[in-house]
Amino acid sequence: MKYTPLDIQRREFEKAFRGLEEAEVRTFLHEIAGEWEEVLAENQKLKEEILDSRERLRQYQDQDRIFRETLLQAQRTREDVLDGANREKELILREAQFKAEEIIREAQQHVVEMEVQLRSLKMERLKFLREVESLMDRTRRHLQEEAPDVYVAAPPTLSLEHLDLSALDETFPPKRPGPTG
Repeated sequence: MKYTPLDIQRREFEKAFRGLEEAEVRTFLHEIAGEWEEVLAENQKLKEEILDSRERLRQYQDQDRIFRETLLQAQRTREDVLDGANREKELILREAQFKAEEIIREAQQHVVEMEVQLRSLKMERLKFLREVESLMDRTRRHLQEEAPDVYVAAPPTLSLEHLDLSALDETFPPKRPGPTG
């Protein structure tokens, strides 16, 4: 049974012969009741502090849980972002490699086309030079036959008759396109 300070103060005892001094017992009970009241008040205060501490602890635990979840989510997000960035980087690198290979193929194709065109131009030049040489020979023969006394071959013209035109191809080597095209 729990005693309150009021229970202690109102407590009645049976009277006995040669019993205790009633006033002294009453004073003692009042003192004990006062101290008991202080103990109960302190106990209540401590209970309230414990409840308050428990509530703050619960709040701290909730905050700690939230912080941990947030940190874990941030780590996952960081990993996701890094994974996404790495995938995008790889995709960009593959795409750039593909484009570079395509540009190289196009440049090589262009070089081949230019070489074909250059050979064609050389052939046309050679054909043109032969036609000019043939025309000069026909003109010279015609002039020698029709007007031998008017036509006298000049020394520089005579030196052209024995000129090897194939040497012209060697003096002008084909130019290859540089890295800039």
